[in-house]
Amino acid sequence: MTRRLYAPFLVILMIAIVGLILPDLVHTTASYDAHQVSSQAKAQSVAPKGHNDREARPSPQKPGNGQEATSVYIITLKDNTTPAQFQAYRQQLIKQGAVIKYEYSIIKGFAVYIKPSQVQSIKKDPLVKNIEKDQEVHTL
Repeated sequence: MTRRLYAPFLVILMIAIVGLILPDLVHTTASYDAHQVSSQAKAQSVAPKGHNDREARPSPQKPGNGQEATSVYIITLKDNTTPAQFQAYRQQLIKQGAVIKYEYSIIKGFAVYIKPSQVQSIKKDPLVKNIEKDQEVHTL
């Protein structure tokens, strides 16, 4: 008789333990920063193999040395962009001096280091749906 009561007791105990631990797991999962959330959207770092993202990142240039500072911008291409157009646009960005940080496959876009003066010319490209400065995103 005690064995029949013992099994349900263990099940209830396990449910209680999971109930105590689960909220902490959900909180930890929800507190990713913007780049980790981006990686869940199938972002692919374009850093060379054997290097981490920080090593591949160019140092921001300070305006005091006669050059314009670079910032990270998210460029989203139109939904009907073909893979060939995507790759051609990628090469075009590189020729214009952009450093590609991430490529996004789901939203068809890039995270790139560019100068603010380049934003207007990128906006005018017929393939570009949107361009915005990258920023941190926080959960409530």
